[in-house]
Amino acid sequence: MAANFIAKIFKSKILKHFLIVFLSGVVIIFLVSFYLRSYTHHGQKIFTPSFKGLTVEQAEKLATEKKVKIKIIDSVYEDYAEPGTIIDQTPQSNFLIKEGRTIFVTIKANGQKMVFMPDLRSASLKQARSEIESYSLEIGDIKYQPSQFNDMVIEQLVNGKVIEPGASLPAGTKIDLLVGKKDGSEAVVPKLIGLTSKNADFKAAEYSLNIGKLYFDNSVVSMKDTAEAVVWKQSINYNTVVQYGTYIDIWLTIEPDKYIQ
Repeated sequence: MAANFIAKIFKSKILKHFLIVFLSGVVIIFLVSFYLRSYTHHGQKIFTPSFKGLTVEQAEKLATEKKVKIKIIDSVYEDYAEPGTIIDQTPQSNFLIKEGRTIFVTIKANGQKMVFMPDLRSASLKQARSEIESYSLEIGDIKYQPSQFNDMVIEQLVNGKVIEPGASLPAGTKIDLLVGKKDGSEAVVPKLIGLTSKNADFKAAEYSLNIGKLYFDNSVVSMKDTAEAVVWKQSINYNTVVQYGTYIDIWLTIEPDKYIQ
């Protein structure tokens, strides 16, 4: 009886067409699913490799080995990195991704960023410091000479030579300032412990003082360490009263135990 029922189904043209369409749909769905799995590497995931510190050539080789792609999206100027090396990536390393994913990277630009020298003469030391920072330059030595205008910039110099406004300089160049001071001008030494050398420079300048020699301990082994190391000792104790322009030597480390008290 069941055999007769099945035979009737296959003799029916409508049911026969329905079965053909149904089976064709199943086959198409299977083929599309198989193609999509192959195309997107469905189920195949890896941890993002670290490209930081590598050159573009090295990164491309690693990307090929790990079956991912890299794309440079930006180049920036950083003090601690080697020119042409990768300093950042998205997504970060050890992030779970599918094979074939594109990793976006940022590299340190080759060469040096050039900036223009501002006119600091007749500005207050505080204004000059702010201008120097805004132009991606750095405060150098501050020297004083007697003047009726206390803390006014008299001259701006680079390596002992007068530098004119508008001159082109590499970013990060230290600008020395000749500043006026009245007789008997004194400053209180600030606390520099816990500051990077760059921030210690800024802090000293705020108090009309200078940073002298820098001493790095054995924990500082790379350019990045040098940029991130902080002061754990200063040659003149803070709250000491000194003359304007006094030099303060600093000792730096990246070991927290030395500067966290």
